This record gives sequence, C-alpha cells and structure tokens, in this order.
Amino acid sequence: MPPRIRGELLHRAIGLGEELMRLSDDLGHTVASLHICQGVEMMREEAERLLGPA
Repeated sequence: MPPRIRGELLHRAIGLGEELMRLSDDLGHTVASLHICQGVEMMREEAERLLGPA
C-alpha cells in the first residue's frame, strides 16, 4: 500500500480511536481509555513518519 494512502487511513483510525477514548472515559473505563490512547499515539507517530507533520 502506498505510504500516502496508509497515512490517510491512519488519520481516519486516529479519529475513531479518539472517539473511542471519549466513550470509554464517559463509561468510566479509564484503563481502557489509557490503552487506546497509547495506540492512538503510536498511530500518530506512524502517520507523521509517512506524511510529515499534520
């Protein structure tokens, strides 16, 4: 998969992850939210590596 497309898909996944973090926080699942946050940060780093700073 071309890096640009992979980066764009990562940006979409980041948005979904952020929404999932908000939902898990609202439901009181803070540990889950922290794990999701770690995954989102990893995806941000990879997207930045592929596409440059957002």
